[in-house]
Amino acid sequence: MVIVTKSITRILEVFLLPMTKRESDGYHLNLFTDNAINGSGSSIGGNIFRQLKVVASQRVADIDYEQQIARWNQYQELLGKIDKKCSRQAGARLSRNVKHNVKTFTDATTAALGTIALTALMSMWGSFTTNSLYGIIGSAVALGFIGWQSFIRLHHPSIINFRCSPVLHIDEFAYMRQAIKGIPAVEHDPIVRLPVLEMDIPRAWLGQQGMLKFMESLSDLKLEDDEGNND
Repeated sequence: MVIVTKSITRILEVFLLPMTKRESDGYHLNLFTDNAINGSGSSIGGNIFRQLKVVASQRVADIDYEQQIARWNQYQELLGKIDKKCSRQAGARLSRNVKHNVKTFTDATTAALGTIALTALMSMWGSFTTNSLYGIIGSAVALGFIGWQSFIRLHHPSIINFRCSPVLHIDEFAYMRQAIKGIPAVEHDPIVRLPVLEMDIPRAWLGQQGMLKFMESLSDLKLEDDEGNND
């Protein structure tokens, strides 16, 4: 009986200890982030985590698009410093996870949508031939999905939402693999979630700014030199 009890205890330790360790790793990483943000930085402007939190929490008017872009660029510059540090540190990697709600036709999406559309059309034809109601419904849903995906790629939204959700990935076995050969990589490396930054910019305003900058650049053209070259 004692041997069976010890065996069960050993099995529980083998399966539950890694799970407990994983939860504690995430817990300590969160504590480290809080301490790094709330702690006093050695530099005049504070440490990088505090600066990220300050920039992300800045209040900017919704209609002040230039200030929103300036805050976004400042945030990206801070992430660039972290990314540069990660490039020199084994086992550390920064994912910026920048997303926006503008969908476009790329080679991959065009090929995928074309394949789905062709398959749906063939399925629709076969379903009509065999009088399969479920096949007709499934093909219609697939074609509707193709139409919706094409619509959102042809008609862009009037307000473009930009979202940056940076994450630090920490490979806990990076140093082990350097010293001990044959150590497998972890499936889920611990992560540190950095402050999220969002901004909404009208697409028409962005187009106007691009047009204004181009029109201003035309003033730099020197017609006298061009006329002289033509002669």
